[in-house]
Amino acid sequence: MRRLGPVDIKPLEEALARQDDGLWDADAEYRKRLAPLRKTRTIYLMMTNGGIEAPTHYFAGWEPLREAFAPIAATIAGFFPQPGRVLNAQIALLPPGEGIARHNDRGPTLVATHRVHVPLVTHPDVRFEVESTNYALEVGIAYELDNMRQHEVMNASPIDRVHLIVDYLSSSPGAPA
Repeated sequence: MRRLGPVDIKPLEEALARQDDGLWDADAEYRKRLAPLRKTRTIYLMMTNGGIEAPTHYFAGWEPLREAFAPIAATIAGFFPQPGRVLNAQIALLPPGEGIARHNDRGPTLVATHRVHVPLVTHPDVRFEVESTNYALEVGIAYELDNMRQHEVMNASPIDRVHLIVDYLSSSPGAPA
């Protein structure tokens, strides 16, 4: 886990507060296909499945949140030396008492990108482990997760844990941008 730096999340927090609770489940069928056993609720903004050249699909969260997301995406891009683009963006809510079992991510898109977590809501009793090392993530700070390593999350807190998760593709010579 690598600390990237601060991100202004206030506009996104405000935009989220204005949304109907149903937005969390608007793309529930898609979430079930990606992670059928997880007890998360997710607002999908954009997803690119099938590799970095596959088309990007925009979901229910895109229109109401894109204006608040754009400056965050620009900040994330600034943490990397090569220009690039966001391939995936989602906001994941993990309820109290729930967890995501130890796993490593797979797939051509995820292998090629930088996985960035930006906590929007967290608590000291949330355990985020990467290869058995626990990381206490701070709200409003971006972190790069090497999602090819084994990782897991347990929300032992009394509140929802909410993270913005972004997959950023850095361009390199000969790669699509």
